[in-house]
Amino acid sequence: MKRKLFVSLALLLALMLVFAACGNGSEEPPAEDPTPAPETPAPEDPAEDRVLSIAIFEGGYGREFWDDIVARFEAANPGVTVDMTIDPEIEMLMAPRIAVGEIPDFISADLSQGVFASMRDGGQFRDLTDFFSTTETLDRPGTTIGDIIVPGMLAHPRFAPGGRTIMAPLSAGPMGMVYNQTLFDEMGWTPPTTWDELFAMDALLDDPDTFVNIGGTYERRSIFTYQGIHPGYLESILFPAIASAVGLEGLDRIANFEEGAWDNPEVREVIENLARLGTGDYLMEGTVAMDHTTTQAMMMMGRALFIPNGLWLPGEMEDAPREDGLVFAIAPAPVLSAGQTRYLLSSSGQVALPAGGEQPELAEEFLRFLYTDETAAQFGRLAGGTMAVVGVADIVAPYIDPDVANMLRAYDLGSFMLFGWSTVPEDLPASPGDEVFNNNMSPLMLGTMSVDEYIERQEAIAAAVRDAG
Repeated sequence: MKRKLFVSLALLLALMLVFAACGNGSEEPPAEDPTPAPETPAPEDPAEDRVLSIAIFEGGYGREFWDDIVARFEAANPGVTVDMTIDPEIEMLMAPRIAVGEIPDFISADLSQGVFASMRDGGQFRDLTDFFSTTETLDRPGTTIGDIIVPGMLAHPRFAPGGRTIMAPLSAGPMGMVYNQTLFDEMGWTPPTTWDELFAMDALLDDPDTFVNIGGTYERRSIFTYQGIHPGYLESILFPAIASAVGLEGLDRIANFEEGAWDNPEVREVIENLARLGTGDYLMEGTVAMDHTTTQAMMMMGRALFIPNGLWLPGEMEDAPREDGLVFAIAPAPVLSAGQTRYLLSSSGQVALPAGGEQPELAEEFLRFLYTDETAAQFGRLAGGTMAVVGVADIVAPYIDPDVANMLRAYDLGSFMLFGWSTVPEDLPASPGDEVFNNNMSPLMLGTMSVDEYIERQEAIAAAVRDAG
């Protein structure tokens, strides 16, 4: 019995020695750590798929340009997909998405409307000041992107409402009184410089030789029309005319809601002349009730000599009927007295990078890709537009619509300018822009609102902005 017990113990001891010997070639397992070790992140794959979300207004420039830049950007950035939403009603389309947190990385639209204006005023656009001052262009070595933007635009309140650039310019082009160059050449007319010269042209239209043939019936032309139910187009006449009358400093007083800026003798005279277009029977009949495409088509058929507009008109109305030989041209807004500086309000499409976008760095790369000579050339070739970059006229010359090229000559007649309101509070009874145009312009033209009443309304909304501030 003792022998069996001794053998068993010896066998157990031998097994323990064997197990111990087997473990000599490996480390003992570490003591268990109650805190799990963090996972080591996988190295970033430069070709990892990324999606850039962009929201684009499809307007007079069309969509072909945007399709082109998306394709070129994706080709230049393997692994990147651009998810583009483009629509004529982009603000309405994006509003519900933005409300639930689906924020695009890049927006190109009218940023003064609806949800986009709320984002702008609520500080939801990224500050691009440093981007423009430090980021080098892709195709102009040693040059920052800010260096190639049309001078004065980035610091203007339209793009930098609080002194910091939160919106970037896409396009720049003259706006003013669009007319038919061919008609004026044939008649030996010179576009008017002053308001008096504009009104004096009406007497020329009594001559039957100036009548326009509409379906076999000859009708007398009118001096002027505008986009009726969309009177905001009149900004290309009103603001430059005010700038000519009181200087850019006087216009800045209006933009900054200073007391008495509207109640000024020269500003009053400009508004009186604008009202006279309607009350003096110089306005095309029915204008105030029409939409923009209707009045534009009427002007193109010869029913009116002038309409406020910009470079996008030839593309927007490409298929509209027109008077034989129509060639678009632009004249600056009239001035009160000969010798005053003539100004051309610039159209200036805007883009922004929302702060809530998921791809902020990629959005900056897309914006950088936008400001290249190739993109500027494509904008001219595919959209008939001119980007807001220095030297754009030479870049687009081989591609641009001859009408647009002719309209660009307006800069030989007037000085470049912009207009943009200073920041306003959200709880105003009406926006300053609506008070100037949408709410009161048609009554002013129809004579149901006096010039005094019009000015009082502008002073009232300016006072409301000051009081709210």
